[in-house]
Amino acid sequence: MSAVLLLLGALACVAHAAGTSKADALVARHLADLKTTLDPRAADALTRIAGLGPQVLAARSYVRNRATLLARWSWSQDEIARYAGSPLQAALDAEVARVRAAFEAANPGYTLWVNPEVRSLELQVERWNENATVAAAGAALLEQLRPAVSVHGFPRPGTPQARERFEALLSGSVPDPLPTVAAPGLSAHGRMQAVDFQVEQGDTTVAGTSQQDVAAVWLGQGWRDRLLEAVEASSQCFKGPLQVPEEPWHYEYRC
Repeated sequence: MSAVLLLLGALACVAHAAGTSKADALVARHLADLKTTLDPRAADALTRIAGLGPQVLAARSYVRNRATLLARWSWSQDEIARYAGSPLQAALDAEVARVRAAFEAANPGYTLWVNPEVRSLELQVERWNENATVAAAGAALLEQLRPAVSVHGFPRPGTPQARERFEALLSGSVPDPLPTVAAPGLSAHGRMQAVDFQVEQGDTTVAGTSQQDVAAVWLGQGWRDRLLEAVEASSQCFKGPLQVPEEPWHYEYRC
């Protein structure tokens, strides 16, 4: 009897795996068709993302941001090169310096560090591919899509009706967990429209940009409020900090 039960269990696992594989292939076909309607830059970014789950999760962001994607898309390498040493960079550097001076005056012995480099699309893709929250949210979204596209009556891939239905599924989904990085190409850091402040004491990073530091360091030690006070006292251009996901170090640059 035990051998029979084990065999039945193994057969059930094989059947489930086969069903999942078939459903994944169907999701992939719908995604491939959707890509033909996306901005070519977003479609190209999808080809660099590893795994079907992270791909559909990124596609969700591209679909939901169709209207603003052109204005938000990260700079090319040529645009990044033109930014270096430009008046735009000088203005941002001066704004950061004002915040740093106010912070240092209020917190003797401590300073602020900001990464001066634009976050390239290549780096955004790399971080998306290795981020644990992206992997988890992508897997959860894929789990929702499999039965939805497999149900009897769902339009076949390649038809306008299928594209509309599939896009609606993506747009209406809610990521769980909430990814801690933006979909590649949509990060405000890709156009230097945001900066991440880090608190440092000498050569030591006191408050960095890890989610693990939020509760214990940024909130528990009061660095969120101290940084906010310095920003509000010295800058008209930085807005924040980011609330969802909670990143006390992240401020948008609007000037």
